[in-house]
Amino acid sequence: MWRTVSFVERVEVDFDGNLFNQALTLADIDNDKANELIVGNTEGDLAIFKGTNRTPWKVCTDLGMITCIGVGDVYGKGKNILVVLTAEGWCYLFEVKGESSSGENGKETEEELDKIVKPSFTQHLPANGKVLLIADIDGDGQTEVVVGYSDRVVRCFTWSVSQDHEAEQASGKFLQSGKWQLTGQIGSLTVNMCEDGRPELLVSQPGGTYVTLYHDTEEEDANIHKFENERLGISRTRNTSISTEIVGGIKKGIRGEPFEAGTFYALCTLDGTLLLVENKQILWSLQVDHQLFSLTKLDITGNGKEEVVCCAWDGQTYIVNHTRDVVRYHFEENVKAFTAGQFSVTSSDNVPCFVYATFNNKIYIYYNISLPQVESTNLIEVMDRIPETHQLLQQLNIINPDTKKLREIYHWCLYGKKAQT
Repeated sequence: MWRTVSFVERVEVDFDGNLFNQALTLADIDNDKANELIVGNTEGDLAIFKGTNRTPWKVCTDLGMITCIGVGDVYGKGKNILVVLTAEGWCYLFEVKGESSSGENGKETEEELDKIVKPSFTQHLPANGKVLLIADIDGDGQTEVVVGYSDRVVRCFTWSVSQDHEAEQASGKFLQSGKWQLTGQIGSLTVNMCEDGRPELLVSQPGGTYVTLYHDTEEEDANIHKFENERLGISRTRNTSISTEIVGGIKKGIRGEPFEAGTFYALCTLDGTLLLVENKQILWSLQVDHQLFSLTKLDITGNGKEEVVCCAWDGQTYIVNHTRDVVRYHFEENVKAFTAGQFSVTSSDNVPCFVYATFNNKIYIYYNISLPQVESTNLIEVMDRIPETHQLLQQLNIINPDTKKLREIYHWCLYGKKAQT
């Protein structure tokens, strides 16, 4: 049986309009080590929420139909930049300043007190982008911006700085450095780490399949990059019309290693199939009776191992660890977008959070969701991990007791009578 948990502590904020799942993210956009919630809707409204405040910390309007939002070191200068992409093809870059900035005599300027944030750079890219990834996809130390489009094309863009104004970030522009034409509709993009420390760019395809894209910057033509189709051996993934999501870079949490020996990646399908994969081999598969539309990763227990977190349209949320132990949480409403990640609620310390966007123009941030473990346990197992337990048993001349004997002892300690057999 799967365990069910209940999360209570949450922040409720108002945000009107329709939004895509890729337009909801948690990240540190002002470089203060504290993560914010960034969300954009199809009406062109962008809002940034900070801490427990129910009103946005920063806002921007009239951007167009926002389809995806990403945060990363686009300029390659060790500073996070907010990237907003619209269906019309407009790409906006925001350099958001933190609250600690101040003007002369320690007084904040009128501009810093204003909630309106404006893009520092705008460029028109091909239209109809639906998914966005900001990462170093080829291990060259430079951050790329990868966009998946509704016409089954994936494009990679690299920030290029003008030689005569290298000090000015906005003096550059995006140049296309890669293009792949795929056969199926794109679900999501992710980067996974191979055992040799090399990153690989993965793109989910319908029917529980995915594609590995190869980004060769030495190619003269940016449109001839290669890719490899990957099909996993499971019967549930044979329906080619079922949409699929993928997330990579799932940390194994191996301690004492000079570097992480590769990472896991997971896939989920709309018909309720969830897979954990390593080196193209399925470690486990799970089938649920809910339509899974959002897939993320998050270290729920704080042990360095990231769990797989997926959410269904009806709010059913699954937390699955590397050994296929499952914990469920049922959010009370239908959801139109979901994400999981780190969020700063009251201080600079980030804590694990779930974020649900509902059809009632509400967004709920659940922030007290840490669990001691995902796997099920019992009193005997818990007591066995406590050194004082063995010392007390030895003082009572109880040496190497069996499970039945321990059950009787603990039952008597709790209830004062012998356990029923």
